[in-house]
Amino acid sequence: MMDALKEISGILEELETFDDVLEMAIFMEEQGREFYLEKALNTKSVETVELYNYLAAEEASHADLLRKCLKNIDKGKIKDNLVPDIKSERPHFKSSFSMEFTNDRLGEVGVLLAALRLERKSEYFYNELSKRADNKSQHEKFDKLASVERGHYELIDGFLEDSTQFRMQT
Repeated sequence: MMDALKEISGILEELETFDDVLEMAIFMEEQGREFYLEKALNTKSVETVELYNYLAAEEASHADLLRKCLKNIDKGKIKDNLVPDIKSERPHFKSSFSMEFTNDRLGEVGVLLAALRLERKSEYFYNELSKRADNKSQHEKFDKLASVERGHYELIDGFLEDSTQFRMQT
């Protein structure tokens, strides 16, 4: 994980303007969306497909929010009153695993572990942007995005915990 965090720090050092930062954030969110949609197409578990589709929609929502911020930049600064609020309503995914993990299931667990890394990387990215924010509004928005990414991480972690508890009980 530390390599991914160093990678993000290096990328941030190369970005010259706030526009560049927002464009990078949009790119990361779009890549996350593509990752989740691809995994949803290749997953057999209904519960996991629902999780991936939810996360893909969240990533798309974040990219849209960041595009709005990019459009509202005035001379490198976000106009505070034009920055949309960040909202995220986490659904309650209920795991109802009815069988022991198969090799396919172990593959899904591997994908979920990759998803954990993706969410952690996104959280770190937004925390770093928050530290570098020019004003309180930017700081608050990036903190909120980091918090939402942390919520995604915890959601996936809980999904994995439910899965492994089931396996241990059988």
